[in-house]
Amino acid sequence: MRKDGDARAMTSYQFAVLTTLVENAGRVRSREQLMDQVKAMELEAFGRSIDVHLSRIGQAIEEDPRQSRRITTERDACYVFAKAQQ
Repeated sequence: MRKDGDARAMTSYQFAVLTTLVENAGRVRSREQLMDQVKAMELEAFGRSIDVHLSRIGQAIEEDPRQSRRITTERDACYVFAKAQQ
């Protein structure tokens, strides 16, 4: 994947999760929903591992991963990809 012309490393699983979020931009997705929607890929053993993947995705796509504007965490560890990019 490229961001601002620079190559960004991402596993195929992480790319599938990001694609799922982008395709559902503006809609809140739980860990379970994300894993179900990426079911063509081998599922992770632990639901919390999706948090690690999302953290790494954030490092690849965000200007400042600590101040995420694209992927936000909602109450009870659900995630949403921002519909409008700032």
